[in-house]
Amino acid sequence: MKLIMIIKTFIFYFQGIVVTPLLLLLFLGSSSSVPFTSIFSQLFMTVVVPLIIGQIVRRYIKDWLERKKPPFGAISSCVLLMIIYTTFCDTFSNPNIDLDTFSLVVIVFIIFFIQLAFMLLTFLFATSKKSGFTPADTVAIVFCSTHKSLTLGIPMLKIVFAGYEHLSLISVPLLIYHPAQILLGSVLVPTIKSWMLARQKALKLTRQPKVPL
Repeated sequence: MKLIMIIKTFIFYFQGIVVTPLLLLLFLGSSSSVPFTSIFSQLFMTVVVPLIIGQIVRRYIKDWLERKKPPFGAISSCVLLMIIYTTFCDTFSNPNIDLDTFSLVVIVFIIFFIQLAFMLLTFLFATSKKSGFTPADTVAIVFCSTHKSLTLGIPMLKIVFAGYEHLSLISVPLLIYHPAQILLGSVLVPTIKSWMLARQKALKLTRQPKVPL
């Protein structure tokens, strides 16, 4: 099962090497040669190798982790905050970035619209009668399937577009998308939680056997 998960993760992250340049070609109309061998080796060392090592090490320290319970949540949040801060500094301190205020505001609105559209589409898909997902599954699908993190997105951009003078400009949508999903998630949590509890209660009532009169 873990091997299958690693293979799926490998395929998921490496498809960005093909999809990202094609999207840039479609929307920006510019193309460039991509050193696939070098990119594959760097992404393998950056993404896949740490994942494999983490899964192997976890098997041997699982009991210790359950006893000590290190504050991985706080550590992860601090590391993520540092990555976001350094990425913002690196992006907007680049002299090659040419982005006026109006364009930045438009990008923010587009990103928020895309995020809401993704969440709505996944919600409609997960709640359809043929999907078979539970309310808890629906909540997980809505938040997880639309999630995009800087921790892997930025390293992938830096590897795929290494040396590209407009790399900072390409990073702007991802820099906006990540805080947008955190903000929208925080705003929608009470509403989605209320929906999930109401839906679970309704399903529980419908599954109760009817008492004959």
